[in-house]
Amino acid sequence: MIQEAFARPLRHLAPEAADLDDARTVRDLVGDARVVAVGEGAHNVPEFYRLKDRLFRILVRELGFSAFVMESGFAEGLAVDAWVHGGPGQVEAVARDGITYRFGECEPMRRQLDWMRRRNSGEPAKVSFYGMDLPGSSTSPGPAVRACLARMPARPGDEELLRLSDLGGRTEAAVRYAAMPADARAHLLAGLRDLAGRAFPLGDPVLRRCAASLLAFAEEAEEGVPPDGPYPRERFMAETVAWVLEREERIVVSAHNSHVRRTPFHGRPTLGGLLAPSLGAGLVVIGSTYGHGPEVRFTQRSPRPYDCDVSLVTRTLPPNCVETPLDRLGPPVTVVDLRRAPGELFDGIDGTLASGGLDPVDDFPAAYDALIHVRRVGRVPGAFERLRAEFGSAAPPDAHQPPHPEQPESP
Repeated sequence: MIQEAFARPLRHLAPEAADLDDARTVRDLVGDARVVAVGEGAHNVPEFYRLKDRLFRILVRELGFSAFVMESGFAEGLAVDAWVHGGPGQVEAVARDGITYRFGECEPMRRQLDWMRRRNSGEPAKVSFYGMDLPGSSTSPGPAVRACLARMPARPGDEELLRLSDLGGRTEAAVRYAAMPADARAHLLAGLRDLAGRAFPLGDPVLRRCAASLLAFAEEAEEGVPPDGPYPRERFMAETVAWVLEREERIVVSAHNSHVRRTPFHGRPTLGGLLAPSLGAGLVVIGSTYGHGPEVRFTQRSPRPYDCDVSLVTRTLPPNCVETPLDRLGPPVTVVDLRRAPGELFDGIDGTLASGGLDPVDDFPAAYDALIHVRRVGRVPGAFERLRAEFGSAAPPDAHQPPHPEQPESP
């Protein structure tokens, strides 16, 4: 039983569970915030999917939140939002095609979308879905090019640009882009910028956001980012959240811990850090961690795009990670309000675990308002096998560097 005033148990991970204590815990944590950014220490962990779904449902019912904004392609997410508002199709196909990084290929994500659609069919207060990320799992501009062309007058050369920009799936696209001759890459990027230039004057806000994603993609692809500035991807996600806030009063933002945290990550501003100055107390940042269960690790074999060995190990907690003291608190799921936690909780702590290493954190209350710690987790069925096959066949011997300098996140 938790005795600490700064920590409470979350009694249920089942999204549909009714529990007044859980609802009170969430309300107390969120207060009047307009944006609740919920991170995860690893992708493809089913407990984190269920946790975010549970938090979202409580926030919708108790505090009037109306949108779920996800680390997934903005252009692709338009079809997901259409579906949760009653559009045609099956949830399996919608989640697979409309949620990037393959995050939609799991039952917990499909259940959340089903709930959103059911709610929209009967409730006067509707809920919406938004992607906030670059197209094509950040490696192919094709989906955003297609979305732009569908919303603007056609011109000669549009079909050719679509053909050139549709580079395939995540690793396939990175490999194909890296293998392009320099003049072909320059031609593609010039085409993307020209398309964006045509889109902006048309006044369609969705079209303009799709066009902005192409400009951010092109900027990342040229690898000209200053060493201390935000990645264009990070900046685009923050700008997209601000764009959503012009349309929704209160929203949940879902991404990896390394994106939602307020403090810089490896010296660069994050999504959370870019949002913090304008939102102030209107932003609550919640990280998610776990203590025991499987952990995916990457070992880079060569500089080629996504040329990694991907291994699955059992997590072991080192003493200098924040998960170690959180794991001692006891309950299966613990909500820790870092704004109330004693400083000694972080003595000797250097960060949170991700992919077998530490994501460094110098100041936990500055980085996160709260952490939700799950003592034991599993894996999304089939996700590791898909990831290993995808990364293992990534690159031909003569490929160059990938267009995006960030390392792959924990899946």
